[in-house]
Amino acid sequence: MKKYNRVMLGRGGMYAEQCRKEGYIGANFDIHVDLSDSLFDNWRHFNKKFIPMWMENVPGKTATAAGLSCGALWTIVKGLNDGDVVLCPSGQGFYYVGILSGGYYYVPNTELPHRRPINWLDKVVYRKDMTKELQHSSGSIGTCCDITKYASEIESLINRSPINSTPKQEEKPKIVKNFDERSLHKLFCSFLRTRNIYAKTIFHEQSSTRVDSAQKWVHPDIVGVQFEEFKNDATLSLLKATEPKESVHIYSYELKRKIDTDYLLKQYYFQALSNSSWANYGYLVAFEINEDLEDEMERLNNAFGIGIILMQANDSKILFPAREKQLDYITIEKLNNLNQGFCTFISKLSKVMNASKDYTADAKNSFEKICDKIFESDEEQEAFCKEHNIPF
Repeated sequence: MKKYNRVMLGRGGMYAEQCRKEGYIGANFDIHVDLSDSLFDNWRHFNKKFIPMWMENVPGKTATAAGLSCGALWTIVKGLNDGDVVLCPSGQGFYYVGILSGGYYYVPNTELPHRRPINWLDKVVYRKDMTKELQHSSGSIGTCCDITKYASEIESLINRSPINSTPKQEEKPKIVKNFDERSLHKLFCSFLRTRNIYAKTIFHEQSSTRVDSAQKWVHPDIVGVQFEEFKNDATLSLLKATEPKESVHIYSYELKRKIDTDYLLKQYYFQALSNSSWANYGYLVAFEINEDLEDEMERLNNAFGIGIILMQANDSKILFPAREKQLDYITIEKLNNLNQGFCTFISKLSKVMNASKDYTADAKNSFEKICDKIFESDEEQEAFCKEHNIPF
């Protein structure tokens, strides 16, 4: 059976163009030996042999990380077969498409020494043309990702792609200004609305420095609320009478452009922990996250309960869910005194919670007006990303 796999050629697909020019796919994974005599049919035998070597070459990592790395390396050098279809992210919003055409070979002292020959097609697949399900699967963390269950969709996308649709190799990419962190807010708030979370940006620069000039890591970047959508009047009346605070869940988000080192992960994570101590759920959100940090993200999440979200222009993925907490009203009081935008958010939310049944809809409409605007269509979102140089 022909398989389909998404293969990342270097971090962020940084070697995709080179691989396409030279006709191969490859990997590194800090295993600096020829694997020709170790191409076991069973990946477990491969992992048993190379996990100790990987852990020696990459000290400080867990056995889980070693298993994932060695498993991905086995997939490339042995697990995929001649004739299998490979999609490789270009880093520019589309995937190069190729068909594997030979066995493993080793090229030492190169960025991707463990290689397989591949016949690249004169076609590309654009991420924006994929279904949300395929976008989600092909955008998962890791070097390799089996997307065979989307075979029919992938073949349709390949067949629809015009011949010679790949950007010309001699064309140099345009130098564009990098996107600003604040420009991600509308994208992220639009994603939150798909989960029935109404969100508002908290502008740090509008806080009163006179009230608390010595404080650091107090403000969240974005606050959000999710209303319980009970329809039955009797249920709503009972909820409001017995546990009104259970009718909403309040979220706090710390948003970053990129997390690419262990140092930055810890710095940003504890910033999110500090900024989100008052909310039911706290999250650290980033547009780019180094996949090598997965083990440390899991450890921090288990220890402290702040969730982590990988944000994308087309979709976002909760890598680690947040642990629920009780609201901290002392800190909420502090933030209300410190930032008028936060205070307005809490005030409008309170009116929704306290409104009688006949006025709940009006209170919600008033609350929604103070929340961040969201995109009305995919076309509007794509135009926004192009205008702000956000990879789409």
